[in-house]
Amino acid sequence: MDSIVHIENDKFIGRTNFRSGLVNNVVQLSVKEVAGVAAIAKNFSGFSAKQFIKTDGVKITYERDGVVIDVCIAIQYGFNAADVSYRVQENVLNAASSMLDRKIKAVNVKIAHVHVPHMGA
Repeated sequence: MDSIVHIENDKFIGRTNFRSGLVNNVVQLSVKEVAGVAAIAKNFSGFSAKQFIKTDGVKITYERDGVVIDVCIAIQYGFNAADVSYRVQENVLNAASSMLDRKIKAVNVKIAHVHVPHMGA
């Protein structure tokens, strides 16, 4: 179970509990609906792979002053990586902030690779 502790003026005021993976699923859906995203990357090199394999390409860190969301994606060939990354950040920010009702400190997008479709001969 994922949970968020609510603290105001250094005083505990409550806790919100989510089914494990619920926020992760919402983030994944918001990423997949962006044009140019081939997939959420699960296996890749160059990044701390252990943290992403366990979370299907999404890592959510609940910090005292907000939430940090890391997403690792594969981009479709022919799309501008910066544009796709920006749209992913916007989509994730909107979906997560409306669900969590907490400040989203950062949405970090890591591009694992570019998906090139096979050319038929």
